[in-house]
Amino acid sequence: MNHHFPIWAKSIKRAADNNEARIITLGEHTEHLLSKFENLRDFIPQELHEPIRIAIILHDIGKVLPSFQRRKLGNRDYKPFDALVDIDHSILSTLLVNKEKLRELIQNEDYEKFILSAVAFHHWRDKFEDLIRYGSDQFQKLKSKSDDFKAQLIHNLQSEMHKIENIDYTLIAFDEYMLEGLANKLPFVNYVIPPYQLYFLPQRIDISEDKKKDWILIAGNLMRCDHFASYCEEDNMDYPIEISNIEYDQIKALIQNKFNGQKLWQLKYIDHCIDKNTILIAPTGMGKTEFAFLWSNGKKFFYTLPFRAAVEQIFERAKNIFNSDKTERVGILHSDADVYLIEQENEESSIKLYDNARQLAFAVNISTGDQFFPYSLRPPGFEKIYSTFAYSNLVIDEVQAYDPKASAIVVKYVEDIIKMGGNVLLMTATFPEFIKVELKKRVEELTLNGFEILDLFDIEEYKFKKLIKHKIQLIKIENSRTNDNKVDFSFPDELINQIIEQGRNKRVLVICNTIKQAQDVYYKLKQKINNEIDLYLLHSRFTFDDRKKKQDILTREFSNPKTENEDKGKILVATQVIEAALDIDADVLYTELAPMDVLVQRMGRVLRRYRENYTYEGPPNVNIILFKEKYESGNSKVYNSELLELTLILVFIKLFQNVDADNLNDIIPVAKSYFEYKNSRLKTKDSFKNDLDNISTFNSKSKGKKGKRNQNFSTLNFSLSEYDKYQLTNALYSLIDDQSNYKQEFYKTLNTLDAGYMAESRQEAQKIFRPMVSTSVISKIKLDQLKDDILKFFNNYGNSQRIFTLFKEYIISRYVVNVIGMRERNPLLKLERWISNNFTSEEIDEINLNRLKRWTRDIYLTDANYSEEIGLEKEIETKIETQFL
Repeated sequence: MNHHFPIWAKSIKRAADNNEARIITLGEHTEHLLSKFENLRDFIPQELHEPIRIAIILHDIGKVLPSFQRRKLGNRDYKPFDALVDIDHSILSTLLVNKEKLRELIQNEDYEKFILSAVAFHHWRDKFEDLIRYGSDQFQKLKSKSDDFKAQLIHNLQSEMHKIENIDYTLIAFDEYMLEGLANKLPFVNYVIPPYQLYFLPQRIDISEDKKKDWILIAGNLMRCDHFASYCEEDNMDYPIEISNIEYDQIKALIQNKFNGQKLWQLKYIDHCIDKNTILIAPTGMGKTEFAFLWSNGKKFFYTLPFRAAVEQIFERAKNIFNSDKTERVGILHSDADVYLIEQENEESSIKLYDNARQLAFAVNISTGDQFFPYSLRPPGFEKIYSTFAYSNLVIDEVQAYDPKASAIVVKYVEDIIKMGGNVLLMTATFPEFIKVELKKRVEELTLNGFEILDLFDIEEYKFKKLIKHKIQLIKIENSRTNDNKVDFSFPDELINQIIEQGRNKRVLVICNTIKQAQDVYYKLKQKINNEIDLYLLHSRFTFDDRKKKQDILTREFSNPKTENEDKGKILVATQVIEAALDIDADVLYTELAPMDVLVQRMGRVLRRYRENYTYEGPPNVNIILFKEKYESGNSKVYNSELLELTLILVFIKLFQNVDADNLNDIIPVAKSYFEYKNSRLKTKDSFKNDLDNISTFNSKSKGKKGKRNQNFSTLNFSLSEYDKYQLTNALYSLIDDQSNYKQEFYKTLNTLDAGYMAESRQEAQKIFRPMVSTSVISKIKLDQLKDDILKFFNNYGNSQRIFTLFKEYIISRYVVNVIGMRERNPLLKLERWISNNFTSEEIDEINLNRLKRWTRDIYLTDANYSEEIGLEKEIETKIETQFL
């Protein structure tokens, strides 16, 4: 048998190339992976170099089957001709390995198993679970093929792979023993161990943590090389799989230059934290981001935040440091990162920048936590992420923003990454003590030193006691129920008037807990202002384009720091998106009641420009709005009611008991005297009710003379230092009972993860991490304009290389609004159905029309109105289960 038939690995077709395919052979593809692996060797333990190299050589040899070559790739001259046997190429690859030769080359029984596992499952398919349990009749079909058929396959493979240097082609041979067993319906798991996330199988084995780490590194680095090489092949470019970072001294010099040579607290403490797992607790606006940049110490690092808009802001700051020599070192990762980048840079280079970041190549990656933390549930493919973090630093900013379940997932992720060899920095202004204790315990079990705790509040207590930026007053609204038994959360006219008066010469920030509330307040203010004061509205229910425009305007109009001579008034009404998404500076805050740590974050947007040696002595500049009925407009759906009542108790202590917040030992006994626990439910005593009655009141139901406030609202207020806020937040979480629903959700989730829970898919892991169901909608009033823009889009970009990213930029980002918590998804209102009825193949060619339907499959139409000013209108609330953000 002298003639061999070339084995294709890929056949890349593009509309712009007139359907002429670019062929990449299996030998070429394997060489591409080996080349990428060369660039990763320095980050991988030496003893794993050969196992990973062999896994790369073997990973795609299963593509030798005629069914793959002729049917999937169109290799019509390929022989043997018979294409009836159809076995997934990664599974088949393990059948084509000479196990004795593999054992001879590796001389490590565990690594032999890990290599075969990595090869078999480097592309996970949903059908694999059934296959590895119950087998497939395709193995019987392969067994029945002639010896000549099998010999031709091996000849093709050996000839193809023989072109590659340093490959022993005798490693490739049919494993007849394994094929015999599989043909007789023995489970695949009898021969190849599934990824360890499938340990629920009967063949479960126990391996040490060190061996488990090796398994992840072999599988993960194979995946990473394969995915990145494929990306380069698709783009027909040779990108680096790792981009080196700048050195620590250069980072330090650039940060010092940014602050004009000021004496920086970051430099005072950084030497104690570099190369250590660290928890940094410091007030908002102190420059924690610059500390994180220094802490990275010139290594590859990932910087995660809870909100997408905050990611974009930190991305811009990181570029100024790490791209200072015009080398692209900073990537960005969130669901619309590609669209965001198009707006910032040249279109084509920006799309490539985003794609490259997705392949984890950049020295600095800025992302939402959703991009990585769900991998602690170990869905298929998690090995690629974990193998990268094994030599990287991880920064977790605003850790307090995650709910108890998500916080538990973050804790588990931190534990896993430290096990893999990475380092972690957590940064926050408010850190629940029970989460900190859990983290410390787990890390101390893994490392000798545990966490380095850098608590600036403790270290520089004197400094933060002297920094007093906020004077607090509590305003109560005597609300009631409407005729249809709904609770009325509207702001009374007198409160609206007060906000307007403040806004005539100050920057005023109004933060509401729901979108409906924010829109209502905005409407009321607009009716009374008559364009006399600049008025803005921001929440999550805008299109991507409109939200970005608003954020750009607000960053300018509420810039931090505020200039000294500014006297123009302006009012911003927003939801929680303002808490961490924008670096803004306001003079006065009106906020609905929220848990103490959330209130601290909101206060951090007021007088943000002052960092030390400042005492505010004016009238109250933080107004906490409390509704007598149900407390806040979220009606217990936004914030845990127990946390709200405990927060109120802490505020009452400051208002009525005159207790100093300097010492938790002074606060907690007084707080506990307000309530008692019975059957794990909070019951308030008379003192709580009496204090509630004594708060200044606006009567939202009164009109005319009765609409006047019951008391002078300025009579009850108190000042808070930065240290007071720190102590009150600590008190809040110290008061939460261990049996409360809040803490139980945290510990229950953590126990489930410790027991080995593994998600079946990335989507499942994502939903567990953030259980908010988001529905993409388009207002029906936009449909005529939408059709015109879709036709223009395909006329201009129908043959573009990255057409889907461009579709997101020109269509999705301009029309789609993501709504959290829609109960009903009426199939009759699917955009895909509207497209089928409103576009013809004469208007858009069949290929692009099918693309359009596929891209819009999960988008729905709504009767709710939409405008650039208001966003998606409140009428849609009838279909919304949760209203926050």
